[in-house]
Amino acid sequence: MKTNASKYLAIADELKHDILSGKYNSHERFPSEEALARRFGASRPTIERALRELKRNGLLESRAGSGSYLTFAAKHATGAIGIIAPDYRAIDFFTSLCDAIAAEARACGYDVLLGDVSTPEAADRGRWAIALAEAYAARRTAGVLLEPVDLIPESYAATQKVIATLAAKDIPVVLLDRDYLPFPARSRYDLVGIDNLQAGYRVARHMIDAGARRLRFLTHANYANTIRARIHGVAQAALDAGLAWKANCIIEAEPTDEALLRRLMRGKNAPDAFVCRNDPTAARLMQTLRGLGYKIPDDVRIAGFDDDALAALLSPPLTTIHQPIKKLADTAVESLMQRIRSPKMEPRSIMLDAPLVVRDSSRMKHRAAGANDGKTTVAS
Repeated sequence: MKTNASKYLAIADELKHDILSGKYNSHERFPSEEALARRFGASRPTIERALRELKRNGLLESRAGSGSYLTFAAKHATGAIGIIAPDYRAIDFFTSLCDAIAAEARACGYDVLLGDVSTPEAADRGRWAIALAEAYAARRTAGVLLEPVDLIPESYAATQKVIATLAAKDIPVVLLDRDYLPFPARSRYDLVGIDNLQAGYRVARHMIDAGARRLRFLTHANYANTIRARIHGVAQAALDAGLAWKANCIIEAEPTDEALLRRLMRGKNAPDAFVCRNDPTAARLMQTLRGLGYKIPDDVRIAGFDDDALAALLSPPLTTIHQPIKKLADTAVESLMQRIRSPKMEPRSIMLDAPLVVRDSSRMKHRAAGANDGKTTVAS
């Protein structure tokens, strides 16, 4: 049996479901308190509290002398939000993030649309994202969380087309992980992610404090804005420490390229530390270097990004930047809800802190006796 304190919330939830399901005509007055009291067998004060809850959630608004009406957000809501993430199946981080977003959105009463979850080939990323945006627009989805298209020549144009398609139907958009404009430029859309510049600085500063003097950043030749920001952070940390940093400190290569790594490690300024674009890149680099006879971290220190499940299982365990997936998901959903309720808000960049997880792949070469091998340290 519901208490009076919980009954108004139950009524508000049922009315919210009705609103998001399109039960009420957006141009007509919402049912009166008297009508709702009869429907739910509840007192007028209980109904008043339920309506206040719906107004607080941005679904109803009062008009003096006329009653309550659906808000702009409620009129355009279908009870579903969409996710467009070209890397959903390609990168573990995005798989985990999108799954967490779906769980949080459902907890808020929204259905979640993912479209075709098979990962598109690089050449098809733009067409795939545009087709999904068109489907969401036709359904008048309440809002969309968008991972910008990248890694193709027409990525900017494709993302612009996605956004324009959604904007034509007044569907709010919040960007995930990165902007679609080249770093450090910012578009006029909300963005939720981690502070990659700070994270790059943080991991590089740790490597330098552990003794690294010839730091390198390893990435593929084609990389997203997030990687560019990480590189800037690593470079700034090196420069602040009085270390050399030039364009050739960015190694654009496959981590399995034995010939290149052999030449690099035998050169005059052979690196003594690598920061890698992500954990899988770091894992493959560790394997390649070990095959060439190098010991980690005694000969070279290695760190990654994202704190994938494999990071703690590598030998030695990998130092990495932790992606706060649950917080990112919660923040992304809440930001989209706020944007749905208040479409004219100024655009925001919400950059969450990403702690450094220190493991043995970057430890100092000569630790004091009694040090605990394999222990994980989290540094903010």
